Amino acid sequence: MRYIICYDIPDDKTRDNIVNYLERFAWRVQYSVFSCRLDAERAAIVWKDLLAIADPDKGNSVLMVPLCKACEKNLLLSAKPLEEEKGFLVV
Repeated sequence: MRYIICYDIPDDKTRDNIVNYLERFAWRVQYSVFSCRLDAERAAIVWKDLLAIADPDKGNSVLMVPLCKACEKNLLLSAKPLEEEKGFLVV
């Protein structure tokens, strides 16, 4: 399943740690938005890791949204992604 992961983290070090983690398996759509394909087991691990890195108790936020096949098929992106990947309709 495809996931969209985005974050709002003001602290540079924490944000850099999130980016370094995500860049290992996800492609960057925008500065704070990533996309990746994960099975359910891996998605649970990624979510746990993101929470551990971001530490939401410090006011950081992370959002991880699963996209069903129909949603993915109808996904529109109005900006040029920072990285290219097939499967998105760029308008």
